[in-house]
Amino acid sequence: MRAETLITRFEQFAPQTLAVPGDPIGLQIGRLDQSVHKVMVTLDVRPEVVQEAVAAGADMLFAHHPAMFRPVQPFDLAVPQNEMYAECVRHGLLVYAAHTNLDRATGGMNDWLAAALGLSAVQPFIDDGPEAAMGRIGELPETMSLAAFVAQVKTAFSLNGLRVIANDLARPVRRVAVLGGDGGKFFRAAQSAGADVYVTGDVYYHTGHDMLAYDLPVIDPGHHIEAIMKTQVTALLRQWAQAADWPLTVVPSQLSTDPFTFM
Repeated sequence: MRAETLITRFEQFAPQTLAVPGDPIGLQIGRLDQSVHKVMVTLDVRPEVVQEAVAAGADMLFAHHPAMFRPVQPFDLAVPQNEMYAECVRHGLLVYAAHTNLDRATGGMNDWLAAALGLSAVQPFIDDGPEAAMGRIGELPETMSLAAFVAQVKTAFSLNGLRVIANDLARPVRRVAVLGGDGGKFFRAAQSAGADVYVTGDVYYHTGHDMLAYDLPVIDPGHHIEAIMKTQVTALLRQWAQAADWPLTVVPSQLSTDPFTFM
């Protein structure tokens, strides 16, 4: 089947128009009229993932994070990232990315994260601007201590460690806001929406001080929790392939692309 058939179906679910302006989503490497038979779904496009895809016989990588956030100039193959692009071309590996359009899509990234945390009555909490409808807010089944919820987050995302920004670990929490990726700048929007605690990644040091000053507990489980999309996108593509009788195999990458190790 042609890659554009799969991409067109996916973009009915997460249209490119949902992406934050300037986000380099969509086709990264390859041709839309290229024939694809096996898709590997990955959070990041890294050299080890490209090698995994080639070894598995995949001809398409479906990624959340774009392989190219900025134009390549010069195309110096001594640069590992550039050599990775060249490897994709050598092996005819099409690379496609769905980033902030997947984050904002109904039933997409942030709904998957909310579901993993056990939230109900889920709705967006960012109301305006280019990032409107990016994050989600919802209710836990019952009130619990912040410390207990931290343990629940670690279990939900199979984490050995995370960062907590809070004045009191014993305080009760029930209403939870979540935003995958780098969402520290939205903590005031989460607080205004009534969140008792906010879950997001990549919190900066000085932003952490602001969170303490405004007394909003924040849990930073890291950016890599977005790897939840590997199983979720795989399931979607398989469902569509079966319904449309596409001759397509879809597999999730088995590699962790988290650059951090907790010790």
